[in-house]
Amino acid sequence: MRDEAHLERGDWPWLVSLLLIGCLTLGVFALTAHRFTDGQGSVPLDDAWIHFQFARNLARGDGLSFNPGQPTSGSTAPLWTLLLAGVYFAGGRFPIAGQLLSGACFLTTLGTTYALGKRLTGSRWAAWLAGVVVATNGRMVWAGLSALETCLFATLSLLATDAHLSDCDTRRYRLRTAALFGLAALSRPEGYLLFALALADFVVQVGKRAGGQAGKWASGQVGKSASGQVCRLAGRQAKAVVDFRPDLDFLSVAARYLVLDNPLLLPFYVLGIGVMLRRAPLLSLWSAGLPLVYAFLHAVLYQHGRYLIPLIPCNAVIGVVGLLEARRLAARRGWRWASSLPALLPSLVGEGRGGVGRGRGRGLAVLVSLLVVTGTVWRLPTMAHLYAWNVDNINEMHVAIGHWIADHTPPDAVLALNDIGAITYIAERPVVDLAGLVTPEVVPLLHAPDRDSRLVALLAERGVRYVIIFPDWFPDLAACDDVLEPVHQVTLERNTIAGGETMVVYRTHWRR
Repeated sequence: MRDEAHLERGDWPWLVSLLLIGCLTLGVFALTAHRFTDGQGSVPLDDAWIHFQFARNLARGDGLSFNPGQPTSGSTAPLWTLLLAGVYFAGGRFPIAGQLLSGACFLTTLGTTYALGKRLTGSRWAAWLAGVVVATNGRMVWAGLSALETCLFATLSLLATDAHLSDCDTRRYRLRTAALFGLAALSRPEGYLLFALALADFVVQVGKRAGGQAGKWASGQVGKSASGQVCRLAGRQAKAVVDFRPDLDFLSVAARYLVLDNPLLLPFYVLGIGVMLRRAPLLSLWSAGLPLVYAFLHAVLYQHGRYLIPLIPCNAVIGVVGLLEARRLAARRGWRWASSLPALLPSLVGEGRGGVGRGRGRGLAVLVSLLVVTGTVWRLPTMAHLYAWNVDNINEMHVAIGHWIADHTPPDAVLALNDIGAITYIAERPVVDLAGLVTPEVVPLLHAPDRDSRLVALLAERGVRYVIIFPDWFPDLAACDDVLEPVHQVTLERNTIAGGETMVVYRTHWRR
């Protein structure tokens, strides 16, 4: 493995151009949403407002709480919450401050993708190409403007992976590397699994070198460590259920996203998985392992597959590694078209010798780059339009209902919600979370056979004044017209991101 991840003076032109491309794609998405929403803008998912609520309470001195004064572990990304709280405390206001922060993390992801690509290939061109594939990936740009923790986790996972590869080379695990994995786990619970895979990879490699009983012991630790972190991940995912049979539908959708991300790079990604299993197993295990773990957890792959979006930089690096391996294999077989390829990389990193050879290699490299980037760019207009629709949906439903609640209900009115983000943040009312994220006592009720009757009892006990739900989620509860009176509703013209087309506000009438 090449130890060339450190940046040099010659890297800066490549990095600057990469960051400019990232700024351009972010700008295209933001401008599309700005025009589509008549200047309102905002975020494409209600979950971002959940982070805003946690962050505002933390910045105001109310601790890690969703309802002020009621501490909860409901934040699945405490590091992201802390960063948002710092921005809010410094005078930033949401949602724009959150988007600026996630956009900065998006650009940082491009830089870390470049660094990891350079380490694994020794080529600035290959590292830059991997970065451009990420910068022009519509799902990644969506995450960059979402005000979610996705890009922060992608950055930290890449930094941790790069540090892990260095430690494997030196056979000495550093505290810095463990700290990076710890920060990644604080930004997304999947970071626990990444650290388990990294630790198992390191132990196995050391065990192989040691041989004998040490090797057997190391192999035994792999399963224990990974299985333990899968259980931890399941515990952090409120909507996941552990099952010994994988969800084939989840894997099918995950494969579909992998194809859509870059169909031209896909064959080289498959080849790169095999190459990385030999050279840097963690990348292949992480890329293929996370979707498989989620399949066993029976998670739902919605919202543009956002839980797998952090894999996009890793997949891009693997794909480019596979592309270079394909060139090497073709040259070994003596294919005529491949005979001119050896000059491809040297010509772009300043090592070409002959003018004709350099020109031929440079032209071929440009052609290959254009083809690979085209495989990603073709989806950008579609994703930019979808991003704009997503923003509009959240504004029309969640943000609008939040303002309605603020204008039409008493300040102390307790709300029961199945989407707790924007409504809570804007209305600033105490809430009961019917999804169970910040009201964990709801979770066992959701799996009870008499779910809705038990929920009614809980809502009455908590003194809930308004219930705001998707009726399709709780049909029996919505049908309780003796205790719930509909007073307001919003129906989306075209739903692209919300959990339902119609959200209804009910006023409660509890029996005395």
